Amino acid sequence: MKTFLERLLDYYQLNEDDYKKLIAPVSVDSFLAGRKFDNIEKIVEFVKSFVTNNKKIIVYGDYDADGIMATSIIVKMFQYIGYEIHSYIPNRYQDGYGINLENAKKIVEDGFDLVITVDNGISAFEPIDYLKANNVSVVVFDHHEMQGSIPNCDYFMHPTLSNYGEVASSGAFTSFMFSVAFLGRFDKYLSILASISLISDMMPLKEYNRELLRLVISSYKEGEFLPIDLLKEQDTFNEVTIGMKIAPKINSVGRLIDSTLINQIIPFFVSNDKEKVMDCLTWINDCNFERKELSKNVIDVDSFKDTNEPAFVLKVDEKEGIIGLISNFLTSKYKKPSIVFTKDATGNSYKGSCRAPEGFNVVEAFEALKDYLITFGGHALAGGCSIEADKFDEFKEKFNQYVSEHPLVKVEKETIPLLIRELTFENLEIIKSFSPFGEGMKAPLFTLPRIKTNSLTFSKDQKHILTQIGMSTKLVGFNLPKEKVLAYDFVDLIGTMRKSEYRGFISLEFNISDFEQSNK
Repeated sequence: MKTFLERLLDYYQLNEDDYKKLIAPVSVDSFLAGRKFDNIEKIVEFVKSFVTNNKKIIVYGDYDADGIMATSIIVKMFQYIGYEIHSYIPNRYQDGYGINLENAKKIVEDGFDLVITVDNGISAFEPIDYLKANNVSVVVFDHHEMQGSIPNCDYFMHPTLSNYGEVASSGAFTSFMFSVAFLGRFDKYLSILASISLISDMMPLKEYNRELLRLVISSYKEGEFLPIDLLKEQDTFNEVTIGMKIAPKINSVGRLIDSTLINQIIPFFVSNDKEKVMDCLTWINDCNFERKELSKNVIDVDSFKDTNEPAFVLKVDEKEGIIGLISNFLTSKYKKPSIVFTKDATGNSYKGSCRAPEGFNVVEAFEALKDYLITFGGHALAGGCSIEADKFDEFKEKFNQYVSEHPLVKVEKETIPLLIRELTFENLEIIKSFSPFGEGMKAPLFTLPRIKTNSLTFSKDQKHILTQIGMSTKLVGFNLPKEKVLAYDFVDLIGTMRKSEYRGFISLEFNISDFEQSNK
């Protein structure tokens, strides 16, 4: 059998030279070397001219973590030079996504001279035309796909359209790179905000995305930046903590708040007033708690499901920001596509959030059913759509028909064979050398072959595998009932390796995500 490192290299299709580049130390200088956005010097000069002439500037962001991070970066950037600007985070219920015509009119009425859109704007043709027609300058920092052409803005920055590179990146990354050019320096705090967006917006962890995240994680110091310490609590700052703890708290605000109160989140990230930051934290945590409580309504949704249908297509009386969580729960639990709808503010249409298991393509399904949809978008495993309220039953029938005619294509997950004796902290360190893990660079998946099922121990309720191996190693598998596992004499356990710390005791866990009957 090959060495543990050799098997990891094969898994990621890397040679030794690739691996050396992957783990090479990253610095601010190495990160900044060799790339820049088209026209960035001109854009900096253009924006600075509004400062020089004491003009009125507003940053228009978005209600998700990427948009909030991007807005905070630009507001803080101006704060560093002592120039006060305004910012606006739209709420999904009243404003919808991106700058709209109604708010463009308000911007004109309020006498703003420059609008900087962050994490939106690339498709805002009518609002930007209105702003320009009323002598308001517009700079767009966005990362979404271009829809035919660039809007009539003065300047735009976009990771791929502005030739920074070929790897898609986030709105906050784009805003951060502007801040570097504007300030003439790499600001550590702003880089942390940008790194959060890379995980929250599921950007591919390749090239400059990966290098920024590595740089931020490796240089993070406890006690240096209060807002981030407060969000992560006692956890180590890394991609897992961002994805599991920090980003969900930020996103909970955008999911729940249906008024301009959403804008209270920006002071949390930019204020130097500790008392104000702590007040904002209480509000963010309250939103996150409410999100969790509302998510428990999936139990009620679960109670009226029809498991005989090929997909879940449901109407619920919940906030739009919650339906994605419900859809995700159903798909994760029952391994079939789901769309959860809720009525929009007008009551004339439904907005839906769709999730699907691997082996089913949400966008292809939407494309096939576009005659029944008002709008749709997304990617293979998740998407959103809207339908006319009186078309719900017809759409439900057609979507179920489509799913039945397009059964899941079984996706074989590649795993690395592993022996029990290879569950060591030394090998865990080798795994960590390949991190950070995320989109485009998933954490390695392992298989422990031919485990005798009667050697496994279970929780008191018999639903979870909890098997101690030696003093500091254990096998942990949730929602793997004893009766199903013991149906076989031997199984292959599939999962990942991680370090666990509980009450000061550190252990190595093999987290079981699935199992199969052993064929050997």
